[in-house]
Order: sequence, then structure tokens, then C-alpha cells
Amino acid sequence: MPKIIGIVGTRQRDTEEDYHDVLDVFKIVYDDGDIICSGGCKKGGDRFAEIIAGNMRMTEENGRLIIHRPKPVPKGSPKWAFAKVNYERNTLVANDSDILIACIAINRKGGTEDTIKKFLKKHSEYDLIIV
Repeated sequence: MPKIIGIVGTRQRDTEEDYHDVLDVFKIVYDDGDIICSGGCKKGGDRFAEIIAGNMRMTEENGRLIIHRPKPVPKGSPKWAFAKVNYERNTLVANDSDILIACIAINRKGGTEDTIKKFLKKHSEYDLIIV
């Protein structure tokens, strides 16, 4: 049975080196037929997930890529409304993933940490790979 590999990460880590760190770990845990799950952010781990998926011809259409993009928030909404939809997205990624690859921020704050905490409520720390 294929497993779902979640790939998340802070927008602060968006370099080529960070990408290759995530890719190296992905290659270790990936088995043919596995699925990638991520949050659809344009920087960091979510971007890396989409690059990896694209290179492997994994798409939402063929069922090999799950992207939980945040729901749209109307312009002018309070800051908490934007945070709320992002934290809801983190919950979906954490709940869907069997393994989580997390490209973390140095200060260990933000949405990636929220996703990690939610993931660890359901899974063992052995299913979490910190990059």
C-alpha cells in the first residue's frame, strides 16, 4: 500500500541547498507508488514538494500529489483570518501524511512547527524527519 509523504518547510529556507537536503531525504523514504502531500506555499518545503512531484510526473490528476492550499481570505481581512486558514491547512497536511519531511526554521517557530506538533499527535517521532 502506498504511503503519503508530507513535505513542509519554512519560507525562510528556500535555497538550492535546502531543496537538495529535502530531496536527499525524500529519495531514502520514497517507494514506487507513494504519494506526496504538501501545503501549496510558493517558497520553502511546499515548493520543493511540487518540484519533486513535477520531476517524477506526480500530479493531483493522477492521484500521486495532494496539495492543501489555504482557503482564500478576502482582502482587508484581519491578520488572524489569514493565520486561521494556514493553520487549518497545516492540520490537513499533518492528518494526511504517513511520514513527514520538515525543513525547519532556525528559531523553530511558525507554521512548520504547527504541522509537526499536529503530526506527532497521530504518529511516532520515527515518522518525522527534520531537515
